[in-house]
Amino acid sequence: MAAAFSASPALRGLPGDSPTSYAGQAAPGPELSALDREEILKGRVVLKELPNPGKKGKTFEAVGVLPGGFDDAFAVITDYGRYPQFMPQIEHTAVRPEGAGISIVEITLGLPLGMTKRYRLRYRCARSADGFDVTWEMIPWPEVPPGEQIGDTSGGWRVRKFEGGGLLATYTFYTDPGHVPLGLTSLAMSLAKRSIPGVIEKTRQRIRTLSAPRDK
Repeated sequence: MAAAFSASPALRGLPGDSPTSYAGQAAPGPELSALDREEILKGRVVLKELPNPGKKGKTFEAVGVLPGGFDDAFAVITDYGRYPQFMPQIEHTAVRPEGAGISIVEITLGLPLGMTKRYRLRYRCARSADGFDVTWEMIPWPEVPPGEQIGDTSGGWRVRKFEGGGLLATYTFYTDPGHVPLGLTSLAMSLAKRSIPGVIEKTRQRIRTLSAPRDK
C-alpha cells in the first residue's frame, strides 16, 4: 500500500496478531510506508494485493481513516441488514443472529451484465479497549446451486485509533469468484478489486451521515 518504511508499533498492530489467514480471524495490522501514510492522511484509501500462495483467488488489503469514535464505526460496520443501503454491489441481505458477537448473513450481490451471486457468511465481531475486529468466512448454503454462488470469500475489518486523527480501518478481503460465464473471470476479479476502496469510502460516508444529526 511501497517504499521501505518502519511503521510505528501502533500501525503495525498488536502483539499476537494473526498471520495471513482471515477466515474467522482478526486481520493483522497493516504495513504502512511513508507514502501510504501520506495518502491516508489526505483522506485517500490505500489498496494492496497481498501474497496468496496456494489459493485460487486473490487477497486485497485496503486501509483508510474513518471519522468519529469506535461506537459509531462499530454500529455501521456490524449493521449487516442495512448493507444494501451503502455497501457497493450488495443488493440484499438477510441476517440471523447466532450468538454473542456472531451472525449468519445471506448476501445477494449484483454484478455487471445482469448477473447475481448469492452466498452465506458467518460474521464474528469482538471489541476491546484498543478498538474492534469484525471477520467473516463463507459457509455452505445447500439450497443455492453452486453456479449461483461465488467460489469463496473471507476477510475482516480491523479498526484502531490513528495517530493522525480518526480511526485507522484495515479492510482485508479474499475472493475467489468461482465459475463466471462467458470467460469473464478476469473481469469479475478486476471489478472486485476496484470496488474494495469503495467499501471504506461508503462506510466513511455512512458514519458521517448518521452522526450528522447529533453534531447539530
